[in-house]
Amino acid sequence: MPKVRQDALRGAAIQAIKDTARHLMAEQGTAGLSVRGIAKALHLTPPALYTYFTSLDDLITALITDNFNALADTLEHARDALPVEDPVAQLEAVMNAYRQWAVDHPVDFQLNYGNPIPGYHAPREITVPAVVRSFVVIVGLIERIVQSERYAPNPPYDTIPPHLQPALRRVITEGGYPVSELALYLSVSGWGEIHGIIMLELFHHIQALVGDTATYYQEQIRRMMRAFGIRPKG
Repeated sequence: MPKVRQDALRGAAIQAIKDTARHLMAEQGTAGLSVRGIAKALHLTPPALYTYFTSLDDLITALITDNFNALADTLEHARDALPVEDPVAQLEAVMNAYRQWAVDHPVDFQLNYGNPIPGYHAPREITVPAVVRSFVVIVGLIERIVQSERYAPNPPYDTIPPHLQPALRRVITEGGYPVSELALYLSVSGWGEIHGIIMLELFHHIQALVGDTATYYQEQIRRMMRAFGIRPKG
C-alpha cells in the first residue's frame, strides 16, 4: 500500500477514535471514557486501539491538546479580524469568541476546564504549549491596552495584591513572557469572571435568570473592562 494512502487511513482511524471518545463523553461524561468502550463503539478489539494510542492517557492528552489549539485558532482569528489599532475592540471580540467556542464545543471545553478524569495527569511538556497559545492572545491584548491611553488605572485593580506578586513574577520569568505583572493580573482576574459565567451557562444554571445569555455575557465583559479602567474608543 502506498505510504500516502497508508497515512491517510491511519489519520482517518485516529480521527474516528477521537470522535467516538467525544461522543461517549457527551453521553456519559468523562467517567464513560475507556479503551474498551471506544473499541466496542468502533467494532474493534481494545488491542487494536493501542496501535494508534499507547494508552487511554495518551488519547486524553491528544484530545486536550487538540482542544486548546482549536480554541487558540479561534481566538487568534477573532483578534486578527479587527484593526490592530483598536486593541479594546479586539479584546472584546476575543472574549466573545472564547464563549462561543465553549458553547459550540461543550464537551471539549468541559474536558479541558471541568470534569477531571481520576488518575489522569496531563504531561506539561505536551499540553502547556497549547494552553499558552490561547492565554497569550488575551494577555497580549491587555498588555497593549495598559501601555496605551485607553487605560486609566482604576482601584482596586490598579494595585496587585502582594500575595499574588511572587506567583505572577515567577510565571513571567519562567515562561519568558514579555508582559507586565499588571497585565497578567488583570488577565487572570478577568478569566475567572468570564469562565464562571460560561460554566454556569454550559450546565444550564443561568439561562432562566438572565434570558439571553450572549447579551448578558457581553454586558458583563464591558462592565468588567470598565472596572479595570479600560476605556472604549471615542
